[in-house]
Amino acid sequence: MVGLFRIGRVLPHGAVLAGGGSVFAGLFLKKEEKNVKSIRLFLLPAAAAAVMLSPLILKGTDDKFRFSGVENQTGFPEITAQKLLDGQAQTEFEAYVQQHLPGKPFMVRLRNEITFSLLDTVSNINYSMSRDKNLFSWENVSYYLQYFAPVSREGANELVEKLERLQVLLEDAGKQMYVFITPCKIRYTEDQLPWVDKAMAPPRKEGNYELLTEALSGSGIRYFDSIRYLDEHKSEFDSRVPLFYRTGLHWSVYVGNMTGAAFGEFLEEESGYNLPEMTITAVPCENPVYPDADSFEVFNTIGKPYDQYYEPVIEITDEETDAPGFLCRGGSFMGQSLSCLIQNHYFGKNVSMENRQIFTEEFGQVKEFSSYEEANMREYLRDIDLVVLEVNETAVSDMSFGFIDYVLEHPEILREE
Repeated sequence: MVGLFRIGRVLPHGAVLAGGGSVFAGLFLKKEEKNVKSIRLFLLPAAAAAVMLSPLILKGTDDKFRFSGVENQTGFPEITAQKLLDGQAQTEFEAYVQQHLPGKPFMVRLRNEITFSLLDTVSNINYSMSRDKNLFSWENVSYYLQYFAPVSREGANELVEKLERLQVLLEDAGKQMYVFITPCKIRYTEDQLPWVDKAMAPPRKEGNYELLTEALSGSGIRYFDSIRYLDEHKSEFDSRVPLFYRTGLHWSVYVGNMTGAAFGEFLEEESGYNLPEMTITAVPCENPVYPDADSFEVFNTIGKPYDQYYEPVIEITDEETDAPGFLCRGGSFMGQSLSCLIQNHYFGKNVSMENRQIFTEEFGQVKEFSSYEEANMREYLRDIDLVVLEVNETAVSDMSFGFIDYVLEHPEILREE
């Protein structure tokens, strides 16, 4: 009974046990603290080593997670004594390491994925996103909501006067001219814009589209208004396919092809040339057809595009064609519309001048160009019967990227040598 008595008095049995337990608990806690310290001593260097070695560990992922879009790359900096003294060498070396860090594509995509999927934030300041991840170009928002002032009525009339002069020159050279108007995504998705995009928009007045079509309607210029066409015929399209995907900036390839086919019918009726005819159906596809997810690709995330995508299936129902020579000048909306005519052998000689690229031989050949002088426009316009100028409603003030002015200033390029 020794230990159960203290100063001639019996202690409660539980008190003795509690006292003994506290001794063992203390020993156990000391042992646990020692184990935790040991684990910490191991984990901290291991974590530091993992961080330091992560670029080498992830180096094998660089090809798989390669960035989309354009990335500036610099070579290894030239090290000189002067650069070392003024700090320029260190700055250039740091920039080089940042650009060429192994594993960088995966790490950047992982960061972008977290901000995009969990925080609903886009990594590119030129875009915004709605709650359901519908992506919008700030440039398009600015033009359509008139943060950027639209062309004036006088400006629209002046543009059409130039087009009339160009049409006369082309007709004298035996060529027909047409204008092809294409839409902006915001026109059909304005109700889905984030509130911040609309917060400071000025009161709406007549925009580029209204002013241009007004001026064209009073002229003798033949034009195809795809906005009017969509408004009148979109109910006839496959209802599964949106006019614009959430992940894209341009109209869906299926819708662009449908519009292109309608323009082909218009061209045949107006020009007098016999051209093929086609029917188009939409078929589900796993991966988007370019550029149905071009906005999404800008963000370089890990996830895949998140809409249900469809590809157009074209059937030529009448192959007969007079094969007129065809040249079109405009922007990227031609890529989903007029291209389907060219690729399905509507024309003989064909030249598609899209932004800073010139496509020939039904897109079999492509050439970059920066000026019309270097492009040898006389040769491109030789044997051309139909000239089409595409203009997106956001780009009326810059229609044809200088093509109109260049031909007006150099009418000799339309004459045979």
